[in-house]
Amino acid sequence: MTLLLVLAILLGLIGFGLPIAFALISIAVGIFYFADVDQLIVAQRLYRGVQSFPLLAVPLFILAGQIMSRSGISGHLVEFAKTLVGQMRGGLAAVNVVTSMFFAGMSGTSMSDTAAVGGMIIDPMVKRGYSRAFTGAVTAASSTIGIIIPPSVPMVILGAYLGISTGALFAAGLISGVLLGLALIVTAWLISIRNGYPVEAPFSARRTVLAFARALPALLMPAIILGGILGGIFTPTEASSVAVIYGTAIGMFYYRTLKPRVLYQTLCEAAVLSGAVMMVTAAAHVMGFAFTYEQLADSILKPLAELQVSPVLFLVLLSVIMIVAGTFLDGIAMIFIIVPLFFPAIELLGIHPVHFGMVVVLCWGIGQQTPPVGAALFITSAIAKVDMLSLTRANLPFIAVMLLVLAAVILFPETIVLSVPTALGL
Repeated sequence: MTLLLVLAILLGLIGFGLPIAFALISIAVGIFYFADVDQLIVAQRLYRGVQSFPLLAVPLFILAGQIMSRSGISGHLVEFAKTLVGQMRGGLAAVNVVTSMFFAGMSGTSMSDTAAVGGMIIDPMVKRGYSRAFTGAVTAASSTIGIIIPPSVPMVILGAYLGISTGALFAAGLISGVLLGLALIVTAWLISIRNGYPVEAPFSARRTVLAFARALPALLMPAIILGGILGGIFTPTEASSVAVIYGTAIGMFYYRTLKPRVLYQTLCEAAVLSGAVMMVTAAAHVMGFAFTYEQLADSILKPLAELQVSPVLFLVLLSVIMIVAGTFLDGIAMIFIIVPLFFPAIELLGIHPVHFGMVVVLCWGIGQQTPPVGAALFITSAIAKVDMLSLTRANLPFIAVMLLVLAAVILFPETIVLSVPTALGL
């Protein structure tokens, strides 16, 4: 009962427009007040919440993603993707998804993916006869891959918050991300056949080689990041700094599109976004400590122990709760409010932490596709100039596919989630 009351007050504060970070701190302050705990602990826990070396990767990956987005590198990725899948029926829709898969290996966030790829390909798709609603739906849905194929800012936050290996989460996201990308391509292809969307230029080996050569410096970025992390050359935090340096270098000196003025604007944008993310992270650490202090998670653990819930059913229940919560909560808030209540149960049920983490990240991605708070939908709606209702309706087949991939991740963890981390010894 206490837990439900706390969550109801928290959601009420957020619903009335109080910033998420302040809502989380307010709840923690209230808990400490009624528990007669010195409020000085709030300041101490705020500081400790971001006093983490792995969390240093968050602002750096955000900056790297902003640099790649603002430097126009996505244009070269689009051209290369065209040579690979443009010959399919509805080829530009497949290009949209493939470009997002490429960009996911650089940005770490769905917002950067949506803005960069959507800004490049939405208008050409509309001019080629694709409906604005379908074009926006493909763009929004494919942006989910941005937080699944590593590097991934949500994985860094989740790993640091729950004590899960970030490298293992990155490795686990490889098969899941590729599987989701292929599923979205097939869905877009089937819809394109039904609606008679056009085929682009036939396959040409020469065009493919030339486009690959132009895109190669950009494509090397995820290879350097992932190769360095998975090969044990550097940590995810060190990889994030390498990504910033490499992205700046190729943007300024190879493509020559990242001018000093643009770089300054990029730094400012990344600073604001990073500040918002880290403030929520710090506030969530305070609330998580308050939940632990009051043992509020016991209200979930005890029923689970009594009912003898299976691991699969537990993950299904977690997914339902997170996806429903994702309709009105931001992804970071959703993780910090819901995950701490369920995470203690995974040891009881024998669920691998990396498997748990991948389910959470996928639910985060699906939550970005559902109104009224879906971040990917808002950005895409503005770029594609389509109303939210039409965009959501067109997005339903892609959401259904995401749910199927989520079900596969829940049911086949050894193959889809844990095979790569196990092979790499992570």
